[in-house]
Amino acid sequence: MNTSKDGIHTYIDKIYQHLEGYPIEILIACENIIHSLFEHNCQTISHLTFGRLFDWSKIDDIDKFKKAVYILVDARINVLEQQFEAYHNLKHRYEGVDSDFIHDVLVSEEYVHPFTHEEITEQEFNDLIIIYFSPTEEFKGKLHVK
Repeated sequence: MNTSKDGIHTYIDKIYQHLEGYPIEILIACENIIHSLFEHNCQTISHLTFGRLFDWSKIDDIDKFKKAVYILVDARINVLEQQFEAYHNLKHRYEGVDSDFIHDVLVSEEYVHPFTHEEITEQEFNDLIIIYFSPTEEFKGKLHVK
């Protein structure tokens, strides 16, 4: 019988195989985040901030932490999914922003408001868009006891 712990070890093994030669702190941060996702029931988590992930990583080096997060987002590892949201003034709430929209704006360098499509500055765009993460469906499925 497969257990959630088997799923955790599958991901940790995958990380260590793909990242041979990386600083050990990055690997440890990835491992700590994966264990924390399990401990906090990743089935119910949908909004992970950089702050929460930094606490879970249990390392002090912000640059190594950022590398660890983006390793977990990498499609080959597929633990976390990067999401975007912004405050919608007309609706008085935060709403999701499509990642393709973000990509198009960054590539074209034509910064527009995600909801009004009015031209804005790069700084205004960066201040408006909030990045967060959520566990991928694949990851949640592999941690679900079978």
